[in-house]
Amino acid sequence: MSKIASHVRGHFVAYLALFFALGGTSMAAVNALPRNSVGSPQIKNGSIQKVDISKRTVAALHGLRGPRGLTGATGAAGAAGPKGDTGAKGDPATRLWAVVHTDGTTASLVRSSGAIAATQTNPGFINVTFNQNVTTCAYVVTTGLDNFALPPTGGATADRNPPEPNKVYVQTFNSSGTPAVRDYFLAVFC
Repeated sequence: MSKIASHVRGHFVAYLALFFALGGTSMAAVNALPRNSVGSPQIKNGSIQKVDISKRTVAALHGLRGPRGLTGATGAAGAAGPKGDTGAKGDPATRLWAVVHTDGTTASLVRSSGAIAATQTNPGFINVTFNQNVTTCAYVVTTGLDNFALPPTGGATADRNPPEPNKVYVQTFNSSGTPAVRDYFLAVFC
């Protein structure tokens, strides 16, 4: 064989060995990847998103979480919002009241809310019975007539009637403080 042919054959064998060596390395790299996986050569830069990476890998990329920072200053108050709708009408300040008339012998309710009876025990002493317990309520009473006339001078006091929790005890009196027959207006606030 000539020297040239021998030299060409040597180069050919060297190229063939290099070809198999490179091919074997790339095959080994492909075989090292998990099944149905791609390697760096198949991925374009910037094409992988967070959802494409496992949570464990994302956590490893982020590293350890640092300590929580200080709370920032409170921001300025925002502008007032639009005016809201008008709410439903609420209950009156007092649902319990009575206008009481007496003729000196018997008492009666002229009109009322929550009161169910007015009973005279003596001239100037009347119990007003309500449809609920009024023991812990406040009572306001004033003498007056329900006929646009000026009432006689005098006054009235109101107190609870402990044995009967639904009753308010009212006493009316003249200007000298003596019990006297007087019509009156009673309001109960609970």
